[in-house]
Amino acid sequence: MKVAFYESDLTPPLGGFIWGHYNELRGGEVQDRLYARAIVTEVAGEVSAIVCIDSCALPVDMHDAVTARIFEYTGIPAERVCLCSNHTHWGMPIADAPELNCFADAAYRDVCYRVTADTVTLAYRRLAEGTAVFGTSELYGYSFCRDYFLKRGAGVTFNGANEEIDHMLSEIDPGVSVMLFKQGDEPVGALVNYSLHQCCGSDFTRKQSAYTGDYASTLEKELKKVYGPDFVCVFLLAPCGDINHINTAHEKPYHTNMEIGKALAEKVQEALKTAVPVKADALSVKKETLTIPTREAEKYATRERVAELAAKGDMMRARNLVYYQATNKDTEKTLLMQTVKLGDVAFYFFPGEIFVDFGKAIKARATAKHVMVVENCNSYCGYVPTKRAFEPDCDLYETTLCHHSCLVPEAGEMMVEKLLTMLP
Repeated sequence: MKVAFYESDLTPPLGGFIWGHYNELRGGEVQDRLYARAIVTEVAGEVSAIVCIDSCALPVDMHDAVTARIFEYTGIPAERVCLCSNHTHWGMPIADAPELNCFADAAYRDVCYRVTADTVTLAYRRLAEGTAVFGTSELYGYSFCRDYFLKRGAGVTFNGANEEIDHMLSEIDPGVSVMLFKQGDEPVGALVNYSLHQCCGSDFTRKQSAYTGDYASTLEKELKKVYGPDFVCVFLLAPCGDINHINTAHEKPYHTNMEIGKALAEKVQEALKTAVPVKADALSVKKETLTIPTREAEKYATRERVAELAAKGDMMRARNLVYYQATNKDTEKTLLMQTVKLGDVAFYFFPGEIFVDFGKAIKARATAKHVMVVENCNSYCGYVPTKRAFEPDCDLYETTLCHHSCLVPEAGEMMVEKLLTMLP
């Protein structure tokens, strides 16, 4: 196996819109510099690339623009490249979301697309013989399911109210998976996979906030202390659409992104103590489309529902629902699904913000010795909740119809079956 990593600084200019919030939030400071990070592997002439950016969501045109430039410079075809975001809510201002009052910095976006592609090209040019090990550990106490049922029977998304919880909609996935690569005896980079929404950093209560890659930035800083300044950590976010850092038992204070990143780095080191060699004797990549229907606006976006939300003071959800009903023209979405098999390690790449249960379903059914499941890859489709989340006794933020939550309730199961068909 040949392997190489590369990272490119893509810290935006101040003043860019920060995607992922419901007020007009702009980057007025830099807490952590933002990057594109890539790994390229080659086995017996077969090449695969993964590039991850410090951004909340991937714009609809980014995949094609980035993969076209990669092909121009390296000859690696689009179907062998995976483009991911680590979903930091304080990341690159490259995506438009009018319903969030958020618009991209067009000039920066153009540079971002080209440099993201070039990060893969520069990794490709540094390919050298390498080896890998795979290890796992578990991290508890930092991630919590934010959807739960109250004693009074209602299913809700965490709202800060101090009410008695009966049970959670889902349970967290505490698994930390690490794949460390060496060129000769020198560690050059790692893939780290963990399930926790990257909305832990900066201060989103102010008009001016700070750019940061959230806890993934701290994770890489900690690993660089161990392995040197040229070491690259590509953080691959596991399914966590319903998992965040807020303790649903209403216990405070909540952990900061720095605290989480340091704790995760410790678990990475723990996992590597018992890591086993990866048998990297073959490489296969598949990227296929999956078309999923959207929910009917007339069924979910009624006047009564808007009035109900407004009466509760939930103007954000009411606004998003009205905006969707007025602007949506799609009856279906065609999404990119991807799998990679590197020796005895299997990677499954979902689009959008996938509920944790779907990641656990892949892990339970995949036949490979080692598995990583990743969300927010190649194309963006918003939240993908479980069917249980759509039932009448639930009133969840993630299921309210809008542009970032519009697929039919069966979407998650469809994605799981598709990925497992591509790579059993």
